[in-house]
Amino acid sequence: MLNDECSILLIDDDVDVLDAYTQMLEQAGYRVRGFTHPFEAKEWVKADWEGIVLSDVCMPGCSGIDLMTLFHQDDDQLPILLITGHGDVPMAVDAVKKGAWDFLQKPVDPGKLLILIEDALRQRRSVIARRQYCQQTLQVELIGRSEWMNQFRQRLQQLAETDIAVWFYGEHGTGRMTGARYLHQLGRNAKGPFVRYELTPENAGQLETFIDQAQGGTLVLSHPEYLTREQQHHLARLQSLEHRPFRLVGVGSASLVEQVAANQIAAELYYCFAMTQIACQSLSQRPDDIEPLFRHYLRKACLRLNHPVPEIAGELLKGIMRRAWPSNVRELANAAELFAVGVLPLAETVNPQLLLQEPTPLDRRVEEYERQIITEALNIHQGRINEVAEYLQIPRKKLYLRMKKYGLSKEHYKF
Repeated sequence: MLNDECSILLIDDDVDVLDAYTQMLEQAGYRVRGFTHPFEAKEWVKADWEGIVLSDVCMPGCSGIDLMTLFHQDDDQLPILLITGHGDVPMAVDAVKKGAWDFLQKPVDPGKLLILIEDALRQRRSVIARRQYCQQTLQVELIGRSEWMNQFRQRLQQLAETDIAVWFYGEHGTGRMTGARYLHQLGRNAKGPFVRYELTPENAGQLETFIDQAQGGTLVLSHPEYLTREQQHHLARLQSLEHRPFRLVGVGSASLVEQVAANQIAAELYYCFAMTQIACQSLSQRPDDIEPLFRHYLRKACLRLNHPVPEIAGELLKGIMRRAWPSNVRELANAAELFAVGVLPLAETVNPQLLLQEPTPLDRRVEEYERQIITEALNIHQGRINEVAEYLQIPRKKLYLRMKKYGLSKEHYKF
């Protein structure tokens, strides 16, 4: 692998030219490694190398476009500076349009070359520093050790380097909004506004206001199906601009494919998200994350409330791991906070004994589980029916009927 002190990879099939450039750059204080073929040079580049590539644009079997494609396979933000003869200028211009850093025409002005090199190196160091910051931030703040969480962190880190539209979908409490916030925080528009709206038939007409508020930042929209076709086309046009005025993030419960098939989402808007749809898994699909997440929220709650962190007994931990957590991380965090202050004995909340009892009729087991879920929700929200209904995602009337069936009173849970 390439020595970290080497800051320039120099590529030219003419050995004499290679030696001349190497000598000039080394005299300017740079560490240079020369190669006569780009494929050999590519083998020396490692991930997050803080250097740049300086290459002749036309070599046997490899054009400027070929060279750029080769190096950008693994890192499309690696600066590639091209040196071209008069006849190869159109090729060099095309390469720059497709992602090369810049090009110089022969005979090269040494002063101009050094300025371009320093600019490219400065940009490269900035990119690598941001990547390292992203990686460290996501590792520390996105808690979990499951394979899905590792892939989620990696995907966010990759997408943070772009401003392309992203669609997060899954159940409530699975990390959709967390992903949106980190994309903003770690992305190019981090200093701009973070604007979030849940679209409804009533507020969809205010789209232009939402767009104005999000200029230079990130616009997060839920339920884009409430937008008219014209509004959806307008959003798609803005995302197709070379310089996007804001980053668009969508949040929903399912993949957009279903909504396109149902004629709710215009194909033009779908294509903005087509390559960047991220499925957010429920806790029941990634049980390896349950324990570290619970411990994280327990420590966080104890720190905020100035309480000592209680010990989690072995049987209790087993119960936590067995629980389905139907409302995902939100429910887990609430349970951890209640456990921190002893308001809700988690042993009763989890009730692992239900899983160890002698077989009982299915209907009774379902009723016991339903009563347990409603009781927990009433505890968490202190008997506030509107919040409980929203938490359980059922109508208020249905909730009242279930409470009556199980002899539950909201007054009992107010404290």
